[in-house]
Amino acid sequence: MKKSGIIVSATCLIILSSGYFSTLPGAITNSRPDLIFHESFALDTLTIYHPSSAQCDADPFITASNKRININQLKHGKLRWMALSRNMLGRWGGKLNYGDTVTLHANDPSIDGDWIIQDTMNKRFKNRGDLLFDSSLRSTGMWKGVTISKRKKYSIDLLSIQSE
Repeated sequence: MKKSGIIVSATCLIILSSGYFSTLPGAITNSRPDLIFHESFALDTLTIYHPSSAQCDADPFITASNKRININQLKHGKLRWMALSRNMLGRWGGKLNYGDTVTLHANDPSIDGDWIIQDTMNKRFKNRGDLLFDSSLRSTGMWKGVTISKRKKYSIDLLSIQSE
């Protein structure tokens, strides 16, 4: 009889410590919900570029972030990478970084959506972006008044809010 009491107690302890009951509706948990904000940036001009030595440097298949462009993925439209002017990148005092995913808003369904920042434009450009395309998919393009937005997550501690 004593052993069954210990087994029941141990089972209850395991269930409570595993967080099983915290997944039930209405349960109070210690978890931190995320608030998501969108920080937007205006681009004066957005253009298209191709991985060629005429438009890039001596090694056009390596981006400024040191990522290698998979030409097969690029030809099939599976890479959505972009370059930004230096003034927008963290390395030069901006607020965006290589590897950040941004949502592009140009009122053009063929380019609107998520893009990953992987490259830098020539230093002569300011507030500009370049979309990486294979020349067989898209050879030219220019858009004005484009915005990009980055999602930022912030966590809130519910217990500290309730105690105030």
